[in-house]
Formats: sequence, structure tokens, C-alpha cells
Amino acid sequence: MFDFLGPVDAISAITLLVVAGFGLFKLIQIYTHKIYLGNKDYVVLRLNPISLGKSVDSFIKSIKPPFSFEVSIHQLGKDVSYYLVVPRKRVKELIDTPGVEEAHEYSVFYSTGQHVGAYIKGIETWPDVDLDRIDFSKVNEVGEGVTIQFLVNKRTRKGNLANLRIAVSAPSSFQANEIMASLKNSFLKYKVVETSSMEFLREVSLREFSEKEGMSWQY
Repeated sequence: MFDFLGPVDAISAITLLVVAGFGLFKLIQIYTHKIYLGNKDYVVLRLNPISLGKSVDSFIKSIKPPFSFEVSIHQLGKDVSYYLVVPRKRVKELIDTPGVEEAHEYSVFYSTGQHVGAYIKGIETWPDVDLDRIDFSKVNEVGEGVTIQFLVNKRTRKGNLANLRIAVSAPSSFQANEIMASLKNSFLKYKVVETSSMEFLREVSLREFSEKEGMSWQY
């Protein structure tokens, strides 16, 4: 294909094609995600623990599935945010609740950083996790993000099908792994399976239920 080019020119041309191809792939990904967000049939709600009048844990357990409950820290600052993501048709029944307000879609992933993830297995009830005691101490104020995602899909005879995930993003793999190690301490009594696959990170971002990670919770 490059018979008319010298060795250096050929390598440069191949490199440009690879870079161009990768850039096109990223553009397609971004465009597809924007279409997805534009057509999404869910709404992100922010929870204010002080105004709810009850614990966040108790409030979430009163919500009918499907929903995603997310405990997150954004890439700027160290404030912990609580989000409830529900189908759009159910917003009216929740939006007037004290401590509940509609929020913008968000992402904790650092665009040029390193990402690590984990999911929890072997739980038959709502996990015994004190939300106020989750160790976020290793998260720096700039460039590092975390989300702990409780994705409850639907109710069956055995309980509610659920995924419990942790996703961490940081400028370096060392920082990301350090944060993950501290977060895992809040789940010591459970089986934690680490993964850095792009498929896992995609499912976290799009809040897609995974049969492989699935558990059946009674609560």
C-alpha cells in the first residue's frame, strides 16, 4: 500500500492513520453517548440528607425499583453527593419530596486518567454499609472521582435483582488503586471482584444491569 513512500514516511503515514482512526472512534463514542443522553428516559435527582427528614438509607429502601442510587465524589472538591436515578415517568411522585431536587447528568471519570472498578457479589439482603463511614479520605480535591452505584433492576419472587459497583478515576493508576483499596475497606464482609474492563466502565456510565454481577436482595 505504501510502496511509493520511504520507510520513515510510511511509518509516519501509518501512525497518522491509526491516530485518525482512534480519533474518529472517540468522536463516534462521544456522539453516540450524546444521542443516548438526549433520548434517555430517566432523570437524575440529587438528595439532600439534611432535608430528607430520614436517613438516606431508609429513604432509598422505600423506593420501588428500578432505580440507581449513587454515592459520588466529583473531580473537583471532596463533597460527597447522593443521587437517585429513576425513570422519567416517576419523577412527579418524588420531586416534591423535601430534600429531593432534579440534577444534571454527571460523570466522575477523568477524561485522560486511569480508571479502576469493582463489583460486589454474594449479598442476599440490602448491604450492611454505613454510608457515613465510607472511606473517601484518599480522594484528592482535583482530578479524582468516585462513584458507588447501587443499581436495583426489578423485583422477582426471590427479591430485587441488583448490582453493587465501585468505580474510581484518577490521573494515575497508582492513585486510582490507592483510592480503591480504601473504599474496599467498607465492604470487607463481602466478596469484592476488581475489574478495569471497558465493558464494566461503560455499564457503570450507562447504568446498565449486568447478569454476571447480579444478586437478589431482600429488603
